[in-house]
Amino acid sequence: MINELSPHAQIVFKKMCDMVNAPYNIVGIDRWFLLYTWTPEAEKEFMTWLNNYLKSSKEARKELMRFPNSKNTEKVVKEFIFQYGWKTSLK
Repeated sequence: MINELSPHAQIVFKKMCDMVNAPYNIVGIDRWFLLYTWTPEAEKEFMTWLNNYLKSSKEARKELMRFPNSKNTEKVVKEFIFQYGWKTSLK
């Protein structure tokens, strides 16, 4: 499934998988985002990375955002985490 995604989406999901040592091929499996957890710190680190990635890449914004404005990246990151983020562990 991950190979079927657009190039910038692949980069984002691979980074997310790398952060929890998850194999890339789980992306797309039913409820795949519930299979791993990350700490609140790791989630924040990923959110910062994704926000910076979107702000620095016009191509990524065009590909991943409905309205590719660099001012909207924080909102998009929060929505991404809500939709696709790993479960957050409180330990």
